[in-house]
Formats: sequence, structure tokens, C-alpha cells
Amino acid sequence: MQYLMKSGELFLTDSGKLLIQIKSSFLGVKKTIYKKDSGQSYQTDIMTTDISNGKKGDVRYRTYIMTDSESVVLMEAHPAYAKEDDPDVVGWSICRVPKVDHADILICGTKYLLTMHNSQNYSLKDEQENTKLQIMHCGIAGGWTMDANECFSPEILGGLFIFCRYMEQENEFIVV
Repeated sequence: MQYLMKSGELFLTDSGKLLIQIKSSFLGVKKTIYKKDSGQSYQTDIMTTDISNGKKGDVRYRTYIMTDSESVVLMEAHPAYAKEDDPDVVGWSICRVPKVDHADILICGTKYLLTMHNSQNYSLKDEQENTKLQIMHCGIAGGWTMDANECFSPEILGGLFIFCRYMEQENEFIVV
């Protein structure tokens, strides 16, 4: 199926039907996904674990999560550095952060790999490396197309889109 994400709203491309709406919180990275037909809401956030070792900026200690209104985790992702930028191999640069280009994702018990090919193209593959979802920027027209080869719910698609944006933010230039 093909979808269009524009201005925080996910539409079916064929019918133009609005499926979900994404709203950002005033402060922080938390986002809320509102499902239009049922009124249900879902939350996404970035959780940091085990920062006592002095590696607060290391993305390997972050988990992107998506929960439902009862705080049940529906999806979680663990971002990782690009192979050529892995600090354990090449060390920590003093002038830039290592590039984050993929995340291991668990969606309702199924494992996937979300890959950022560049800031405008993402793909989601299963364990057999079959492409299940492609997310592509529409260029000057704006918005994002989502081509799903598997039947994901609209809220999961919205969560995956947000996780893509979280990964992109990991690569932004740090201003001190």
C-alpha cells in the first residue's frame, strides 16, 4: 500500500483518507500519534539507559519507544552507528559526532532493521532482508511517500516515521 505523510498527517494515497495525525510536545522529543477513526492515542519518546558510565551522548544507550494509552510498549528501536563511524573501531572524533545510520526494531515481537540510506530515504527490512517498507522524501513538493509491502497499522507507520526523524536528529550538528 502507498501512503503520504505531510505536515504530520498520514493519508492513504489512493483515497486521500486521513489515518493519523502526529503532534509534538512543546519541549523535548516526545510525540503523540492520534488515530483518526478511533480517537486512540500513542506516544513516542527516547529513553536513555545506563548513563552512569559517562557515555551520555552515546546513542547505543538510547531506546526509541512507542507506547499505547495504557503504556504498553508496541515498538522499540535501538539505534547504532554506521560501520565506518563506529567509535569502538575508529575512535571518537573531536570535531563531529559519529553517523547513525540504522536501528534494530522490534514491532509486536517481530525483528526488523530500519536503515537510513540518506536523510531522504529509509527502508525497513525483516530478518530475511526482504524490504517491508520504503520511506522517501517527495522533494520540492514536500511530504514523504511510504510504500509498504506488509500490512502495518497506521499508528505503526507513524511511529516508524518518527523513529526515522529521531535517527536523523542524532546526526545533526551539535551547537555548544
